Amino acid sequence: MVRHVDIKLSYACNNCCIHCVVADQRDGAMLHRGRDWRSSAEVAAELQDAAARGFTLVTFTGGEPTIRKDLPALVDAARSLGLAVGLQTNGRLLSLPAVRERLVGKGLRFVVAVHGPNADVHDAVTRVPGSFDQVMAGLDALFAVGEKVTIKTVMSRLNVPHLPALADRLSAAGARRFNLTFPHALGNARREFEAVVPRYTDAMPFVHAALDLLESRGCDAVTEAIPPCLLGPRAAQASEATYRAGYRSEVRQLDQDARYWSRDRTVEGKAFPEQCTGCTLRPDCEGVWREYVDAYGGAELQPRSP
Repeated sequence: MVRHVDIKLSYACNNCCIHCVVADQRDGAMLHRGRDWRSSAEVAAELQDAAARGFTLVTFTGGEPTIRKDLPALVDAARSLGLAVGLQTNGRLLSLPAVRERLVGKGLRFVVAVHGPNADVHDAVTRVPGSFDQVMAGLDALFAVGEKVTIKTVMSRLNVPHLPALADRLSAAGARRFNLTFPHALGNARREFEAVVPRYTDAMPFVHAALDLLESRGCDAVTEAIPPCLLGPRAAQASEATYRAGYRSEVRQLDQDARYWSRDRTVEGKAFPEQCTGCTLRPDCEGVWREYVDAYGGAELQPRSP
């Protein structure tokens, strides 16, 4: 069992993505701790605590971690404690050699957010002109030196029709691991729900087309927050099945106390519409984000009978 901790370094970010779930948490952090960031010493203490409690994997998230000048030192601190390290980033600053070269060669797993196959789509999601060209330059440099990279794409009404093209563009560029994530309607996605969150029935044809293409290219791909009934023969690609069997995760946010995310994600974050009663897939399913059920109900789901 992998014990995983997600440490949020700051809520500051150089993007303003339409789907950002932490966009409304900065005010909460200010109330909770008087600022929306952790100092280097505080992060070091969190790492020491995690290692002492038996965690084996840490992911640095935010906000955007690469805007911190101390990030390489934090990675080194984690590795010195025996922790494997992941970095969730929008990838823009990885286009700068001065930033990127201080991070490569450290055994990181880079999880890089790409939300479209081109600048028109990606930049509309991030709301930062030029962000696509920057992330692609960073990715090209990471691929060139053999770094471990997962492409993470958060779906929205803006990019869902472009998922197959994104899979095509990124796999051709050298990506071999993908995560296609259905949006959680918090933060910006809550405020702009109708413009951001697609219906499952609208999204799934493009999800399946993207997964088919990635399989044909020999890539590994998982989904997130898509119930297995909608994945059909690809139900095993729902990342929740892997996480539930092999991971126990804790999230250390800045606006609240640490959360046992493996439990809270399912118990508090998701729900089963009445259509799911008696479905044979229930043991392998976490349900649907509550905000989605509140808005759309569960008629789109495809429960399985015994």
